[in-house]
Parts: sequence; C-alpha cells; structure tokens
Amino acid sequence: MQRSWKGKNVDLALLATQICNFLQDRDFEIVKGETPKGYQMLAGDSPNFRLQGYVEVSIEGKPNDFNVKFKLCRSKQKVWVSPFLLGMFGGGYFHIEELRSNEAWMKLEKEFWKSMENITWHLNGSAETSH
Repeated sequence: MQRSWKGKNVDLALLATQICNFLQDRDFEIVKGETPKGYQMLAGDSPNFRLQGYVEVSIEGKPNDFNVKFKLCRSKQKVWVSPFLLGMFGGGYFHIEELRSNEAWMKLEKEFWKSMENITWHLNGSAETSH
C-alpha cells in the first residue's frame, strides 16, 4: 500500500528514523539505506509478527511532497504438492501458517498507517528547522 503527503515539509531522514523505531519496537531486524529517490527499510524476523516474507518500506520524494510505500515481500519458495499428499501428511499446517501470516500482516499494516499519521503530524515543518 502507498500513501502520499503534500505540504508537510517533513525531514525525510528523520521520518526514516522514526519508521525504523516503529519497526524496532515490534522486534523486527532492520536494514536501512538511502536510495537515489529517498530511503528504504527492510525488516524481518519479528517474533511478534510471524510473517511469511519480509517488510519493505520506502520513502520517495521531497520534504513537501513524498510517498511512503509499505508492502510485504513474500518468500518465493512455494512448492507444488498434490492435494492428496497434503491431506495425508498434514498439509493443513501450511495453510494455517499462511492464514496466520496474513492476519499478522493486516494487524501490522493497520498499526503502521496509524503510526504514520501521528509521526507525520509531529514532524510537520521539521525540514525547515533541521537545516
């Protein structure tokens, strides 16, 4: 999912730090870096949010007009197994794990966007004062 903010004059480096803090508070391991268009954070291995994949957050734009993308990058390790074999060997476990991952993702996404509204409100005008 992606959201845009205009006219906020937010220090994007500070915003990236606040996003990392949000993810660290939820016990994610994070890698943060700068890109030509802004910032990118990759997060995974949270014991609180057992996701099948990792979280990618990117910030692109300028302090007065920027986008934040928040998405789950799923593991590509799907192996096709016949439904008959799945039934015989407890394949329902994998289906339940996928459902739990989806539920955890929806909860994390809701928390993230709620937090983003709060963070951008507090950082409103921070680009002007940081320079």
